[in-house]
Amino acid sequence: MKIATLLERISYTWIQGNPEREVTGISHDNRQVKAGDVFICIQGARFDTHNCVQEIDEKGAALIVTEHPVEGVAHAAVIQVEDTRTVLPLLACAWYGYPAEQLTTIGITGSKGKTTTTHMLADMLRCAGLRTGTIGTNGAIIDTEVHELNNTTPDPMELQMYLRQMVDAGCTHVVIEVSSQGMKQHRVDGFTFDYGIWTNISEGDHIGPNEHKDFAEYLYCKAQLVEHSKLGVVNLDDSHTEALLAQITVPYVGYSTKKQADYQGSHLVKTFAEGKPGLDFEVTGPDGFEGAIHLGLPGDFNEYNALAAVCVAHRMGVTVEEMNEALADVHIKGRFDIVYESPEFKVCVDFAHNGYSTRNHLEALREYRPKRLVCVFGADGNRSKSRRYEMGEASGRLADLSIVTAGHNRWETFEEILKDIHVGLDKTEGSYLVIPKRQDAIRYAITHAQPGDLITIIGLGHETYQEENGVKYPHSDTEFVKQVIRELGL
Repeated sequence: MKIATLLERISYTWIQGNPEREVTGISHDNRQVKAGDVFICIQGARFDTHNCVQEIDEKGAALIVTEHPVEGVAHAAVIQVEDTRTVLPLLACAWYGYPAEQLTTIGITGSKGKTTTTHMLADMLRCAGLRTGTIGTNGAIIDTEVHELNNTTPDPMELQMYLRQMVDAGCTHVVIEVSSQGMKQHRVDGFTFDYGIWTNISEGDHIGPNEHKDFAEYLYCKAQLVEHSKLGVVNLDDSHTEALLAQITVPYVGYSTKKQADYQGSHLVKTFAEGKPGLDFEVTGPDGFEGAIHLGLPGDFNEYNALAAVCVAHRMGVTVEEMNEALADVHIKGRFDIVYESPEFKVCVDFAHNGYSTRNHLEALREYRPKRLVCVFGADGNRSKSRRYEMGEASGRLADLSIVTAGHNRWETFEEILKDIHVGLDKTEGSYLVIPKRQDAIRYAITHAQPGDLITIIGLGHETYQEENGVKYPHSDTEFVKQVIRELGL
């Protein structure tokens, strides 16, 4: 692709070089730049690659993108832009031929429910015959291919690459989980979502030096997903909805179970058939839409996740029958994921990793009617301490037995994290054990299972690693459960 073609939709000042020169790639890492690349200079907190332009030029870069004048570039073309971070996603869109414009794009954001709502909606669209890809916590999924991602919302080049692959594979729709960090770092810039779903927001979550400086910034970044959509789809029952709506100017539809809304959920009934809990509820909406929905998952909060998916599915012509076909047997890796089931006991794996999600998860698991609920959990290091207090208290109050173990310790010690978990546990009279090594804790729970037990292992969910002292060691709760079950001959 020629430089001039790549820059057609970008505002810039031309500094030097030949706009007809061919480029062969895009990079913003000075260690990985190759001959023929476009290199984007980024001014970071610790390192500014504007200071590396001579080295980049010597490596054969075709074009260097800067925010301010630089010296020492003898061969590469140079342009100057106002903000290189915001230009990177625009270049990524151009490089891959603007694939989002060839898809119906649905973005989903919220403190909770992104992954579940994503998979519910994608399955509805597939049941309606619409070829649909997903991008999010469980990877980039194209038909039966699953590509692991480092972030819920991947960086712009990776995101656009998968969108291009989806288009080339014949997909017409894509559902994307959009994290607040993804919005803050401009990972989804360069295109407008057809629909932007906002599920909810929780105070105290994702606030810290490595995420958002305060709740106001967190809310703003969440609101930007809706603002960058043609139509917003908003949960009207969240306590922060009014603040969200004050920050958006695009048209939106609302959904609610408590107040008048475009899409109204009502008459919730908890079901239990063949040992499996579920939810029945009714939905009414625009143009005379109404239907009885059955969801094969427990938890009142899942009514909201399903209702959000129903809103968009209805607007795309999906029938109630197709919605129910998708929702009747929902399986989402790492979300209420029953990874082992026998007449004696069950084992569940879930991503719950703070107080709010732990409470909801354990309350929902009670709907399986276990004789005993056992919760294996660990809180993350280098994250808000309130998560640890709240997880300890939630498990202490709602589980019959808590087994406290390691999560992602990161740069903290297990002992430091355990002290904070104790703050919450000590508010309860719940029984608990401490087994520092996660594999030992899981093995203990399974080998000491009693008839009627439901064992849930929370915190890592779908993840395939455990982090300690900055090193990610291979580990999957799901696969380790299966390994122990095999060893025991169950």
